[in-house]
Amino acid sequence: MRVIRFFEDWVIIASFMVIVLVTFVNVLSRYIFKASLAFSEEITINLLVVLTMMGAVVGIRLGAHLGFSYLVDNAKGSVRRALLITGTTLIVLFLAVLLIWGGEMTIAQGLRGRATPSLGIPQWLFTLSIPLAGLLGIIRSLQALRTALNEDTSAEAVVERLASEAAPTIDSSEFSSDVEGGRK
Repeated sequence: MRVIRFFEDWVIIASFMVIVLVTFVNVLSRYIFKASLAFSEEITINLLVVLTMMGAVVGIRLGAHLGFSYLVDNAKGSVRRALLITGTTLIVLFLAVLLIWGGEMTIAQGLRGRATPSLGIPQWLFTLSIPLAGLLGIIRSLQALRTALNEDTSAEAVVERLASEAAPTIDSSEFSSDVEGGRK
C-alpha cells in the first residue's frame, strides 16, 4: 500500500506543479510578449481533472471528506456498524460507476485515437485518471470502513490521526541536551 500512497501523492504533486508552472509562464507571456500560449488552457484543464480525481482518493485515504457524521458518531454497536456499511456501500457503488464508465470512455478514446486539440497528446492519458480514481477510491473506502469498524472515529481521534500523517516525526535524538530547545 506504500507504493499506492506514493503514486497518489506524486500524481497530485506533479499535476499541481505543472499547472502552476504553465499558468505562470502563460501570465508572463501575456504581459511581456502580449501573446497568450494556446496550449496552456488545454494542459491546465486536463491536469485539473487529474488533480481533482486523485485528490478525492487522497481525501478518502485521510478521512478528510466532509460528511454528516453526527448519526454515525453517536450511534452505538450494530446501528453504527450498519450505518458505516451502508455509507461505504453507496460510496463504492458510485466509485464503481466511475470505474466502469470512465474505463469505457478511456478505451473508446484510445481506440478512436482522440488527441488534445493543441498539443496532440492522447486524450486517454488524462481520462485514465477517472477509472483509476474509481479503483483506488474503492480500495481506500474499504480500508476506511475496516478502520472505522475497528478503531475510534471520534472527531478527536480523526484530528490526531490526520495530524500524525501530516506532521513529520521528530525523535528526541535530534535535539541536543547541551542547548535548551535548540537543534544540533
